[in-house]
Amino acid sequence: MAATTRKQRAKKTVDKSLLGPVTEEDRLPGVVYIGHVPHGFYERQLSSYFSQFGKVLNVKLSRSKKNGKSKGYAFVKFKYAAVAKTVAETCHNYLFFNKLLKCEYKPMSEVHENTFFKFKWRPTTKPKRQHNSAKTTEKLDESLRRSARNQSKKLEKLKEFGIDLKLEDIMDVPKIPKKQPKKKSKETPTPKE
Repeated sequence: MAATTRKQRAKKTVDKSLLGPVTEEDRLPGVVYIGHVPHGFYERQLSSYFSQFGKVLNVKLSRSKKNGKSKGYAFVKFKYAAVAKTVAETCHNYLFFNKLLKCEYKPMSEVHENTFFKFKWRPTTKPKRQHNSAKTTEKLDESLRRSARNQSKKLEKLKEFGIDLKLEDIMDVPKIPKKQPKKKSKETPTPKE
């Protein structure tokens, strides 16, 4: 296959008079509202699909605050409003994954300023509790003390009602372990000046 010459490439260019007059607004960024976005078609897919028309600056897929699922509509910001107008005309009522896309051009003046705000997720400072993590010996002792204390209180209440119950006959009664004092580190005292 032969390489194309400059004259051949010049013939392939589009006649600019066919495009119509280019206004100042067409050179500014433009936004397309897209409704009826099908499930599974998210930010990455929207960006890659609409980049065939022109430079996509930003994509905002509206999501639920509760579960993060798509609400079914999105905004796509293009570098030029002329491209956004073309996309809105071309893709309106386009059958896409058994849904008709509803596209509408929106000038930047009609789009809310926080539409394309990037939310950065930050982990909480408080570490999450691990429910099934192994308990330390201190926690086990504290749990045993608490259950023995509660059991002795229940037995006392039963005695007040005239019921003398001895649990040693039925099951092993946990004995209340004594709290162990925390060990202090042995540091040599520094002389005061």
